[in-house]
Amino acid sequence: MQTSRRVIVIHSPHSGRSEKLSQALELLQHSGIEVTDCISIADLDNLPPQGTNWMQRGIDVAIAAGGDGLVGGVITHIAESGLRLGILPLGTSNDIARSLRIPQEIEMAVQAIAQGKEQEIDVGVARPAEQAPHLASKHQSGPLLAHVATEKHGYFAHALTIGLNVQFARIATNVATRQRYGRMAYPVAALETLRYHEPLDVQLEFEGLVMPQSGASNQGQPAPAPALMNEQPPLRCRALQVAVINAPIFGGQWELAIPGGNLADRLLDTVVIEELELGRFQRILAHLFGPKETGEVTSSNEEEQPFTSHPSHPADLAGIPGLHHFQARGVMITTNADPRDATLDGEVRGQTPMYVHVAEKRLYVKIPN
Repeated sequence: MQTSRRVIVIHSPHSGRSEKLSQALELLQHSGIEVTDCISIADLDNLPPQGTNWMQRGIDVAIAAGGDGLVGGVITHIAESGLRLGILPLGTSNDIARSLRIPQEIEMAVQAIAQGKEQEIDVGVARPAEQAPHLASKHQSGPLLAHVATEKHGYFAHALTIGLNVQFARIATNVATRQRYGRMAYPVAALETLRYHEPLDVQLEFEGLVMPQSGASNQGQPAPAPALMNEQPPLRCRALQVAVINAPIFGGQWELAIPGGNLADRLLDTVVIEELELGRFQRILAHLFGPKETGEVTSSNEEEQPFTSHPSHPADLAGIPGLHHFQARGVMITTNADPRDATLDGEVRGQTPMYVHVAEKRLYVKIPN
């Protein structure tokens, strides 16, 4: 078993459990790990990707000490460089860490970095996107305050979102909001988002799209590889949110899981939630994340169903009116109001029209044995 000896720690003072950073640094040193540097993620904002430079300095692992946004920011610097990633889950939700079964307890997370094994995972790539959060417009009814150059790209480990979650992220990641409300910043942001949300007309064009398998399966035989198709009709609908998901766990301690999601299947899960009233929105999420006791979910009110231009898209895996679920290698996303901001791992870093796909090279992450 290889032990990591030289690491660089990247942190954020605004992470939900940032007060545990000093404890984590002490535990790393007591585990025989040399912390060569400890820097704020903000110090990397205007720098090119640093993974190769860190490796040349003899660093074995870049440790992301924070939440999902911080992890995504570190991955943007080390993706496709070969440098290993370690995670100290000092954020509020820590969904990337939960997807990798990295313990929330700091002592055990340090042990995973010091003596754990390595796991290959996929990461997503989005274009156009930036490495650091860009200056997003506060209310997207007006002109954007900053445009993302079309040649720029960014990486994400957990999810990319357009729509509802972007409005949430603007409030939840605001420093003043966090300082004022502390751990209540997320509930406050959720309430504000639901009050002022804006639906979008979206079009999604997929590549390498997984077609649903036939219902019959051969007992005792391995499942066949999914059939991937490129020539399929686009999905067009009026949506509250589009999420392109790599890591399947959502919801922090509730650990809600995207059905069939996998961090190493070379596929991204795209989930589209259409415009609907709050009560039905909650029921749809319950159907998506809850146990599937029946093969199909139907609505008790026929008038609630006419949302989409393609109510029975041949590759839709959801079977739930008002919600769509696709698995594909890549997707092109456009809206009726481009450019619209997009979050990568919870930080506003990209804009539509946007091409999202699986990165060519996988990332190695330190996880528990």
